[in-house]
Amino acid sequence: MVYLVGAGPGDEDLMTRKGLKLLREADVVVYDNLASSSLLNEVRDDAELIYAGKRSSNHHLKQYETNELLVKLALEGKNVVRLKGGDPYIFGRGGEEGQELREAGVDFEIVPGISSSYSVPAYCGIPVTHRDFASSFHVITGHEGNHKNGVSVLNYETLAKEEGTLIFLMGLKNLPNIVASLMENGKDPATPVGVLQEGTTARQRVATGTLADIVEVVEREGIKTPAITVVGDVVSLRQVLDWYGHKPLSGKSVLVTGTTSMVDRLSPILKEEGAEAISFSLIRTERMRLPELDLALKEIDKYKWIVFTSANGVECFFEEMQEIRKDIRDLAHIRFAVIGDGTKKALEDHGIFCDFIPTAYSSKDMAEAMVPHIGKDESVLLLRAEEANRVLPDALKEAGIPHTCISLYHTVNDERKAEELNRLIKMVDYVTFASSSAVRAFVSMVDNLDDVKGKYISIGPVTTKTAEENGLSIEKTAVVYTARGMVETMIQDVAEEGRK
Repeated sequence: MVYLVGAGPGDEDLMTRKGLKLLREADVVVYDNLASSSLLNEVRDDAELIYAGKRSSNHHLKQYETNELLVKLALEGKNVVRLKGGDPYIFGRGGEEGQELREAGVDFEIVPGISSSYSVPAYCGIPVTHRDFASSFHVITGHEGNHKNGVSVLNYETLAKEEGTLIFLMGLKNLPNIVASLMENGKDPATPVGVLQEGTTARQRVATGTLADIVEVVEREGIKTPAITVVGDVVSLRQVLDWYGHKPLSGKSVLVTGTTSMVDRLSPILKEEGAEAISFSLIRTERMRLPELDLALKEIDKYKWIVFTSANGVECFFEEMQEIRKDIRDLAHIRFAVIGDGTKKALEDHGIFCDFIPTAYSSKDMAEAMVPHIGKDESVLLLRAEEANRVLPDALKEAGIPHTCISLYHTVNDERKAEELNRLIKMVDYVTFASSSAVRAFVSMVDNLDDVKGKYISIGPVTTKTAEENGLSIEKTAVVYTARGMVETMIQDVAEEGRK
């Protein structure tokens, strides 16, 4: 089965509920670069990702190759999502893909998406209809297919006479011809025009003018593809209706690396402050099913403390509890210590409130603040990642405190995302690191670090040290080692940039 799914205009939150559900269930996702990269974070860990992107004349897979690929994958019995920017049936070549699938006897389904034709103008403060200015709107391709033999079939004489809004998609390079043809056929040269670049994303830019001068304005402003052109009196309403981009991080795109857990904490805060958060987990956690944990749970009565260093550890622990049917009431005598607000919240989600959390969020801070207050007869169960440092267990050992250290999970690089990562690094304003594992994954997956356009932001000194050891120059390190602390650090950096 193949699902041709519209991903919307760019903002991941404009994806439909049905499309998101299918994306999460897919065996294979064939995507292009007009879809939000954050949506790739929604796929299953075992799903295959195939890039078939297009940007104007720069094609990765030719259309016939994409068609053949969809047929091949479906005939292999795979559940396939073809993820396309906007709506598959609005200049998305979804019709061609559907025809190919039908001819091959492959079942398919269309999942419409929000079209850029009306959503991008809305994000730019331009309603495509208005009772005082336009009672209709017309969506037109800005460049026409090869079947037209180089001769335009657009009737500019008719278009020039339409009272409604004219919306040209994908036609930036043909803008001179579009405006000239409209004026030659009687359209008033003073008609307002807006050219909207990468609408609904942090890279959204708008150039406005008239038919007479818009080509010059676009060239002066450096507007690039993908862009749409809106022609009509409704463009004049932008001065009144512009609403997008007035928060501290508006206009900034942030690549959020790390585990899904960290991405889920950091991305919403970034969005609240106006940033485009590109949720892009470069590492995923794999639970380690070790007999040591089962043994520790059977002997849980001997422990006085359980220490979690991450939210992932909390989830792995309670998954194990569930699987072996260990009753949470057996933990009633235990005191809990955690590192970080995210870990604290994860524990609270399971109905347990921690007894100790250091004011600064690192293993070193935990060791310095907690170890002196633990008695030598109080056994500690330390649950963490396989890659975690030795600071905390070494401190417990040195203090003579009995303890058991168990690795609940390890992290692995999500190599499926390497190709998309190497496109994204050329576009984003910031790259965030919330762990040393994320740093190492990033460095191993990036082909050329010189391609990175944005600034690096680190959650804390340990991560910064790892970044520097791997040849990265951290712009700023968060003072408070949390997701919120990282966002505040970026807000400060943007403010400082504005004062220069």
